[in-house]
Amino acid sequence: MSAEVGAWEPGVKLGDEHAQALDTAVRDLASADAGRLRQVANADPNECARLFEGRESARLTGWLKALVLAGESIPGCDAGAKSPAIQLARLLRKRGDYPGELTAWIKSVSSNRFLPYGSLADRLRR
Repeated sequence: MSAEVGAWEPGVKLGDEHAQALDTAVRDLASADAGRLRQVANADPNECARLFEGRESARLTGWLKALVLAGESIPGCDAGAKSPAIQLARLLRKRGDYPGELTAWIKSVSSNRFLPYGSLADRLRR
């Protein structure tokens, strides 16, 4: 039996630089700050909620798409069932602003089986 012990690292506080990285990724994923995108993809859900709150739905839709694409092309951005794209999808649905064609698009570009709904276990806990 093998067990790896890693160093604990405190969670990253998401801020304007992360919002800027997401905005850049919406326009051109290749020129976005991959390190910042990794930080968003792996951030604590509460930090993501803080970053997402109060933002326009159109901007959040762009961020969701950018995070889905980043999960496919940037190492360390595939967060599986913990992807912030799931949190964004839930927020957009709650607002009534989830685009009807978005699920089909996500399924066509992503290998993450949890997108856009999350894991069944997480959905049952809600």
